Amino acid sequence: MNDWSKYPFVRMLLPFALGIWCSSCLPFLHIQSISLVFLALSLLLFSFVASVTLKRQRFSWLFGAVMSSYLFMAGYALTCVHEAESQKDYFRNYADDATYYVARVYDDPTEREKNIRMVLQLEYQFGDSLPSRPVAGKVMAYIPKSDSVFSLRYGDLVAFPAPIREVSGPKNPEEFDYRAYLARKGITGQVFLRQDEWLDLQTNNANPIYAFSYRFRDVLLASLQRSGLSDNEFGVAAAILLGYDDNLADDVRKNYVAAGSMHILCVSGMHVGIIYLLASFLLGFLNRKKWQKTLKQSLLLALIWLYALIAGLSPSILRSALMILFVIIGELIRRKGFIINSIAASAFVLLCVNPNNLFEIGFLLSYSAVIGIVVLQRPIYNLLYFKNKLLDRAWEITAVALSAQIATVPYTLFYFNQFTTYFWLSNLFMTPISFVVVISGMVLLLVSWIPYVNTLVGYLVWGAVYVMNWVVEKVESLPFSIVKGLYISDFEFTMLLLAFVLLLLMVSLRKRRFLVAVLSSLLLFMVSLTVRMYQADNQNAIVVYSLRNHTAVDFVMGSNHILLADTALMVDESTIDYSLKGSWAKHHLSQHPQMIGFEEDFENDYLCKKSNLASFDGKLLALWDDERLTDTLSYRLPADYLLVMGRQNPDIQSVVNGYEAKMLLIDGTVPRYLAEKWMAQAAEKQLPVYDLSTGALVVDLGE
Repeated sequence: MNDWSKYPFVRMLLPFALGIWCSSCLPFLHIQSISLVFLALSLLLFSFVASVTLKRQRFSWLFGAVMSSYLFMAGYALTCVHEAESQKDYFRNYADDATYYVARVYDDPTEREKNIRMVLQLEYQFGDSLPSRPVAGKVMAYIPKSDSVFSLRYGDLVAFPAPIREVSGPKNPEEFDYRAYLARKGITGQVFLRQDEWLDLQTNNANPIYAFSYRFRDVLLASLQRSGLSDNEFGVAAAILLGYDDNLADDVRKNYVAAGSMHILCVSGMHVGIIYLLASFLLGFLNRKKWQKTLKQSLLLALIWLYALIAGLSPSILRSALMILFVIIGELIRRKGFIINSIAASAFVLLCVNPNNLFEIGFLLSYSAVIGIVVLQRPIYNLLYFKNKLLDRAWEITAVALSAQIATVPYTLFYFNQFTTYFWLSNLFMTPISFVVVISGMVLLLVSWIPYVNTLVGYLVWGAVYVMNWVVEKVESLPFSIVKGLYISDFEFTMLLLAFVLLLLMVSLRKRRFLVAVLSSLLLFMVSLTVRMYQADNQNAIVVYSLRNHTAVDFVMGSNHILLADTALMVDESTIDYSLKGSWAKHHLSQHPQMIGFEEDFENDYLCKKSNLASFDGKLLALWDDERLTDTLSYRLPADYLLVMGRQNPDIQSVVNGYEAKMLLIDGTVPRYLAEKWMAQAAEKQLPVYDLSTGALVVDLGE
């Protein structure tokens, strides 16, 4: 990559992506988008005139500098324009006038345990005394299961009443920000509809391309079932072949994650690459003349995009198909060696279509893995030499896994706080098996309408998927197959990412001086990590979490902690993973702490719990129990915090008589109508109150 002129899209992508990042992450840079575009075009025109007029090599940098400025501002402006709130007809601008809405089902509904979830694209708003008004925006809808909701398809129009709720932000430290996640997808509201609160308008307003894609995929899913696939084998085959993971069992999904093979279940570059290589081999006879090569590449393009169509045109398959598109275009214009430029071109196009792709973890992982493989796989492979062909092939596959892992480890640590230990082992087996699954699966889809033949091929697919699931299960069962709780800060993530970029430059440019910069970045990463671990050893805090259906109080002393929780939460792994483990990872706390119930007595070096009282580092927490304490004590019990839980009727006078409390805590398990009564009565008695439904209470005792 010494000659940057050979990589125009790389040079264009960098400032464009920087502009997108600044627009979303630096809110103080509020400049009118139109002004930015006009300024950029003016500067571009000036640069062009200057470069043509001067015609001197020493001024050639001027065009590049101004072009980069233009791309930066274009990325910034495009992101501003793309935000849902910036739309002229954004639905919240007229929410006060709305009685009900008409919306279009944005994609195929997804079945969940208790309801059906779907994204609705708002079309119209109606009021009691106002005519219909076009509105824009997307909302997430949750509807109880029924025959009528199961009949809904992409493009169907439905009506439902106002209002549309705000999506709640994270209420606990380091909790996943579901609101920001939906906002990146343009979804800025949610509705929970009863069966009698919505109406199917019996009208379909679908994009014909997507409608055909979804219907075609449904036909192919049915053909897979008719071919003998069922249960876990059907769920995995549907995910691998068609990108449909609604039938994927949670335990199977967890096994693939722990084995470092989750990418196998996503229709991505690997699947497209397999189809591309196989089709290219079968069309090898079209390599003799120039027109034959052009025909071959055109057929390959048509096949790849046909596969993207039947796979539901998901974001991952679109990324992969677009990558292949630019690689093939590069070959057609005889720029075959510059695959990095083709990858950058596909990324640039996707960001132009939707700048929020830059913040999608799937987008980041896909491109990082591909770049890592392209740049690092060959140097890693050359480190070892094996005469045995089988060992050499195994090392080649391992080199691919290592290069992809090096490229993606900053993201897996930062976004998922975990690391899969045996990724190299699982991929050693999964790569050839997945090749068999994809090829046999494609054959099955082609012959699914032929009796007996489809059953025979179905057995082959079933067997390959069964072996794949067995391998993943065995790898997942190995000790320390997945290490969780590996939190890294924003600064540490930046240092890891910088080290990776510098490593790419060192390998590409073959200049060892970059090694010093790589090691310096890693050193800063280690220093920051060491400082945080030292701080964690000296932390001392009480955390009362905000949970809708549970109660949890964390007593943190150094790197140890005890969780006081209700018995239902102790077995609710999904809530613990979603709301609590992010904070535990950040503060270097155990992901599997000792848990004690409300009725248990407990005592160790720093926590003493008796009955409904818990003493920790000079602070006393009381769990409100009017029957147990007020009848047995003749004095007011001094308590720093009094926690009210569940459906207890408000009785602030009993609280005042029984406790000398400094603060009343209203737990998230208290219904809203009771919580409001508690807070109203507390205000009358001038008792400080904290409503945990608004967010967790963190009491730092180390200050």
